[in-house]
Amino acid sequence: MKPNTTKLHKLFQTSKNIALFGHTSPDGDCIGSMLGLWKILEKQGKRISYFTPTIPSKLFGFLPDIKKIKTTFDYKTYDLIVFVDFSTYDRIDVFAKNKDYFDKNIIVVIDHHPGNPPKHALAHKDIKAMSTSEIIFELAQKLWKKHLDKTIATYFYLGLVTDSGNFLFDENHERIFSNALALVKLWADKTLINNNIIRQKSLNQIKFLGILINRIQIKGDILYCYYEQKELKKYNIDEEEAWYGLVVIQNIQGPRLIIMFKKLKEYIKCSLRTNDTIPWQQPIDCNLIAKQFGGGGHPGAAWCSFPNKGNLTTLITSVVTQINKSLKK
Repeated sequence: MKPNTTKLHKLFQTSKNIALFGHTSPDGDCIGSMLGLWKILEKQGKRISYFTPTIPSKLFGFLPDIKKIKTTFDYKTYDLIVFVDFSTYDRIDVFAKNKDYFDKNIIVVIDHHPGNPPKHALAHKDIKAMSTSEIIFELAQKLWKKHLDKTIATYFYLGLVTDSGNFLFDENHERIFSNALALVKLWADKTLINNNIIRQKSLNQIKFLGILINRIQIKGDILYCYYEQKELKKYNIDEEEAWYGLVVIQNIQGPRLIIMFKKLKEYIKCSLRTNDTIPWQQPIDCNLIAKQFGGGGHPGAAWCSFPNKGNLTTLITSVVTQINKSLKK
């Protein structure tokens, strides 16, 4: 879903006052692509505002520009609105309650996730890309190459590293490593990203990981565990910090599919990851599994949810059983 880049370029050229939006619970790719694009547009004399419905994780506190992201939208007049790393209104649910505002404005969507953007939006999507940062960097090399610098390269490198699991996921690996090399040549600060995102973990993150490990269950081809939203407050960590648990658990040998269940008030959210390492096996497609529950994503990683009604253990067991049956077909 790639539009004519000339039309996209013209929109950015003619717009002076631009609002960049990231999704709820912004991850490294969302943050990196937002801040990288912002720096490029700022160099062109644009007036940029940037918003996410929820406060970015403490994990990104080391970034010099992170505090500039606002969590309250002003609904002022903007020449252009840009959705970064998401496509649909529900990813900015708090802001999109005033749906008429967005329907009446010019919107550009830059994203690598499946999902249909608003009908009036100009969509620049590539679901084969590992990250949105990768898409914007490739776009920048064509349209704004002279504006690229170390800071911008570092932001895009953040997005590339976090969404690729520090290059663990090898989907379209030639493209990923090619872009990573180009960013390093622009002096992307690898040490800054590696030290703050990949290596260092808080004591509370490690303690929380212990809770998850104790809850691990294996049934058929699936390894799964869960946590409850209220437990994040107990350990004083946020969603991105809790994500470290899934990163560790998905490396356990044996099970072909890893599922992390998160209990919220009204529904239970599932994060699915493949763990296929045997070359002659037919790979599990997480996207197809997630679609069974109204979700979606990529072959290697996807998301879905179901209503939180009844006993938590019973609900999770039922879902795992259903997925195991579908894997045997």
